[in-house]
Amino acid sequence: MVALSVLFLLLSAQFVFVAQVIVYAGAVMVLFLFVIALMGPAKEIGRSRLRFQTSLSALFVLALFGLLWAMLQGVQYRQPEQTDLNAFGTVQWIGVYLFTNYLYPFELTSILLLVAAIGAIYLSRKEGDER
Repeated sequence: MVALSVLFLLLSAQFVFVAQVIVYAGAVMVLFLFVIALMGPAKEIGRSRLRFQTSLSALFVLALFGLLWAMLQGVQYRQPEQTDLNAFGTVQWIGVYLFTNYLYPFELTSILLLVAAIGAIYLSRKEGDER
Protein backbone atom coordinates (compact mmCIF):
# COMPACT_ATOMS: atom_id res chain seq x y z
CA MET A 1 0.00 0.00 0.00
CA VAL A 2 2.67 2.48 1.00
CA ALA A 3 4.96 1.44 -1.85
CA LEU A 4 2.21 1.97 -4.42
CA SER A 5 1.34 5.36 -2.99
CA VAL A 6 5.01 6.41 -3.06
CA LEU A 7 5.15 5.39 -6.73
CA PHE A 8 2.23 7.72 -7.39
CA LEU A 9 4.06 10.47 -5.52
CA LEU A 10 7.17 9.91 -7.63
CA LEU A 11 5.01 10.30 -10.74
CA SER A 12 3.83 13.71 -9.44
CA ALA A 13 0.31 12.44 -8.81
CA GLN A 14 -0.17 13.93 -5.37
CA PHE A 15 -3.93 13.52 -5.34
CA VAL A 16 -3.73 9.80 -6.10
CA PHE A 17 -1.00 9.45 -3.46
CA VAL A 18 -3.12 11.00 -0.72
CA ALA A 19 -6.26 9.15 -1.80
CA GLN A 20 -4.37 5.83 -1.76
CA VAL A 21 -3.13 6.36 1.79
CA ILE A 22 -6.48 7.59 3.11
CA VAL A 23 -8.55 4.85 1.46
CA TYR A 24 -6.36 1.97 2.57
CA ALA A 25 -5.83 3.32 6.09
CA GLY A 26 -9.61 3.70 6.37
CA ALA A 27 -10.13 0.19 5.01
CA VAL A 28 -7.83 -1.27 7.64
CA MET A 29 -9.62 0.63 10.40
CA VAL A 30 -13.03 -0.56 9.16
CA LEU A 31 -11.72 -4.11 9.04
CA PHE A 32 -10.58 -3.85 12.66
CA LEU A 33 -13.92 -2.40 13.69
CA PHE A 34 -15.84 -5.20 11.96
CA VAL A 35 -13.68 -7.84 13.61
CA ILE A 36 -14.13 -6.28 17.05
CA ALA A 37 -17.88 -5.92 16.51
CA LEU A 38 -18.30 -9.50 15.34
CA MET A 39 -16.03 -11.12 17.93
CA GLY A 40 -17.41 -9.29 20.93
CA PRO A 41 -15.58 -8.23 24.06
CA ALA A 42 -13.93 -11.54 24.97
CA LYS A 43 -11.32 -11.71 27.70
CA GLU A 44 -8.08 -13.46 26.86
CA ILE A 45 -5.82 -15.15 29.33
CA GLY A 46 -2.28 -13.86 29.26
CA ARG A 47 0.41 -16.44 28.67
CA SER A 48 3.96 -16.34 29.90
CA ARG A 49 6.79 -15.64 27.48
CA LEU A 50 9.30 -18.19 26.37
CA ARG A 51 12.78 -17.75 27.86
CA PHE A 52 14.46 -17.41 24.46
CA GLN A 53 11.74 -15.36 22.76
CA THR A 54 13.56 -12.00 22.89
CA SER A 55 16.88 -13.33 21.60
CA LEU A 56 15.15 -15.32 18.86
CA SER A 57 13.22 -12.25 17.67
CA ALA A 58 16.43 -10.18 17.66
CA LEU A 59 18.10 -12.89 15.57
CA PHE A 60 15.23 -12.82 13.05
CA VAL A 61 15.33 -9.01 12.83
CA LEU A 62 19.08 -9.09 12.16
CA ALA A 63 18.57 -11.77 9.50
CA LEU A 64 15.84 -9.65 7.86
CA PHE A 65 18.02 -6.54 7.77
CA GLY A 66 20.95 -8.59 6.44
CA LEU A 67 18.74 -9.98 3.68
CA LEU A 68 17.46 -6.50 2.77
CA TRP A 69 21.00 -5.12 2.71
CA ALA A 70 22.17 -7.99 0.47
CA MET A 71 19.23 -7.48 -1.90
CA LEU A 72 19.77 -3.74 -2.24
CA GLN A 73 23.50 -3.93 -3.01
CA GLY A 74 24.22 -2.97 -6.59
CA VAL A 75 20.69 -1.87 -7.43
CA GLN A 76 20.71 0.48 -10.39
CA TYR A 77 17.73 2.66 -11.08
CA ARG A 78 16.73 3.42 -14.64
CA GLN A 79 15.33 6.66 -15.92
CA PRO A 80 11.62 6.54 -16.80
CA GLU A 81 10.46 7.24 -20.32
CA GLN A 82 9.83 10.88 -21.07
CA THR A 83 6.08 11.42 -21.13
CA ASP A 84 3.82 14.37 -20.52
CA LEU A 85 3.03 14.24 -16.82
CA ASN A 86 1.38 17.65 -16.58
CA ALA A 87 -2.15 16.24 -16.45
CA PHE A 88 -1.43 12.80 -14.92
CA GLY A 89 -2.87 12.46 -11.43
CA THR A 90 -4.73 15.74 -11.36
CA VAL A 91 -8.30 15.90 -10.15
CA GLN A 92 -9.56 16.67 -13.67
CA TRP A 93 -7.70 13.68 -15.17
CA ILE A 94 -9.01 11.34 -12.48
CA GLY A 95 -12.57 12.61 -12.90
CA VAL A 96 -12.52 12.17 -16.67
CA TYR A 97 -11.11 8.64 -16.54
CA LEU A 98 -13.20 7.57 -13.55
CA PHE A 99 -16.52 8.53 -15.15
CA THR A 100 -15.71 7.61 -18.76
CA ASN A 101 -13.29 4.70 -19.13
CA TYR A 102 -13.76 3.21 -15.66
CA LEU A 103 -17.46 3.90 -15.04
CA TYR A 104 -18.58 0.25 -14.93
CA PRO A 105 -15.81 -0.97 -12.57
CA PHE A 106 -16.50 2.06 -10.36
CA GLU A 107 -20.21 1.26 -10.12
CA LEU A 108 -19.58 -2.47 -9.62
CA THR A 109 -17.22 -1.65 -6.76
CA SER A 110 -19.85 0.52 -5.10
CA ILE A 111 -22.44 -2.27 -5.40
CA LEU A 112 -19.93 -4.79 -3.98
CA LEU A 113 -19.22 -2.54 -1.00
CA LEU A 114 -22.95 -2.06 -0.39
CA VAL A 115 -23.55 -5.84 -0.44
CA ALA A 116 -20.60 -6.36 1.94
CA ALA A 117 -21.96 -3.77 4.39
CA ILE A 118 -25.45 -5.32 4.31
CA GLY A 119 -23.93 -8.79 4.81
CA ALA A 120 -21.87 -7.61 7.78
CA ILE A 121 -24.94 -6.03 9.38
CA TYR A 122 -26.93 -9.21 8.80
CA LEU A 123 -24.20 -11.40 10.29
CA SER A 124 -23.85 -9.20 13.36
CA ARG A 125 -27.52 -9.55 14.31
CA LYS A 126 -28.45 -11.59 17.36
CA GLU A 127 -30.57 -14.74 17.06
CA GLY A 128 -33.80 -13.26 18.50
CA ASP A 129 -33.48 -9.83 16.85
CA GLU A 130 -36.26 -9.54 14.28
CA ARG A 131 -35.56 -5.94 13.16
